[in-house]
Amino acid sequence: MRVEGWARAPFEALADVFARVAAEQGGGAAGLAVYLDGRPVVDLSYGGPGGARYLLFSVSKGVSAIAAQHAHAGGQLDLDAPICDVWPAMRRTATRRITTRHVLSHRAGLPLVDQELSVEDHVAGKLETALERQEPYWEPGTKHGYHAITYGALLDGVFQRALGTTVADYIHAHIRQPLGLDLALGVPPSDNHDVLPLRIRPPMRTPLQTARPGPLFEAVGLGLLEDLSVFHRPDVLAAPWPATNLVASARDLARLYAATVGPVDEVRLLDAESSAGLARTHSIGPDEVLGEPSHFGSGVQRPTARLPLIGPASYGHDGHAGSLALADPRFSVGMAFTTNVSPPVGGASAAALTLVAAARHCLSASGRDTTE
Repeated sequence: MRVEGWARAPFEALADVFARVAAEQGGGAAGLAVYLDGRPVVDLSYGGPGGARYLLFSVSKGVSAIAAQHAHAGGQLDLDAPICDVWPAMRRTATRRITTRHVLSHRAGLPLVDQELSVEDHVAGKLETALERQEPYWEPGTKHGYHAITYGALLDGVFQRALGTTVADYIHAHIRQPLGLDLALGVPPSDNHDVLPLRIRPPMRTPLQTARPGPLFEAVGLGLLEDLSVFHRPDVLAAPWPATNLVASARDLARLYAATVGPVDEVRLLDAESSAGLARTHSIGPDEVLGEPSHFGSGVQRPTARLPLIGPASYGHDGHAGSLALADPRFSVGMAFTTNVSPPVGGASAAALTLVAAARHCLSASGRDTTE
């Protein structure tokens, strides 16, 4: 095997750890990038160029959440106002109290719709109209459960009505362009030639998932996550879905997350108050959908036993096919691992978790306390 790239202090050891986890991955491709204090300190790749783009599934949610926090900080979007203020169809008795913050923190009570939707229905945008008719599975704001697909349709519905733009277009204008990134929610056929295809392994369940099967867990993917190969379809890959369809490199993801905790080439996406607002806990404990404990800020994942991240202040998001991106404001770190080899259990792969643990060790060994 051949690993390309470099790793600088205090992360020199990550080059060897990355080679080990890439070997264990058994083929495919992977990328790792780290920013520290606004500067790139790690840029490694295996099986593809350093700037290779990957389909990142729910890593998308973290980037969409950053966009929502950015719009909130700019006074364009009130995350705590009822969405029915801008979305009249949601002004029903059961849904009129849902806020954008509920959507971001998976508290809206709408993790799925009862209506059966085909892939073509999803591409045509019919999930949004189905949500307008759907009764919540719990009283909004009282519980949380992972909104795997509906997160995107709900957030996009709010953006289009409140800001007059899609989440994808907002990211392009306010995140991609200022930082010079090559990322997008969905890519058309004319631009998808360098997106690495997925290598899909047979799925498995964890003991917690097996112990708590139920209709919400079984159906939350709404038919899109049962066979990940559907995302190879050009029409699906082109769909600008805020929950699943981010295409990006590890290099660009690490740069983006770094810009939420400090300046990167004089560009800072979120000031300290907004970064803290993004990470502030809104949901923690048993998840009504996943069958395991989960922890969310305003659209980003916070540390749990399954996903410890770098430390208590970290935030980010993993994806169903193994990738992970995160930031830690205490250490001014942005980090991303991308892969096109899906793990048997959805979420951050064992490779991603190993690399995060190694990064934590590097910070600690350099004299930075990662325990507070």
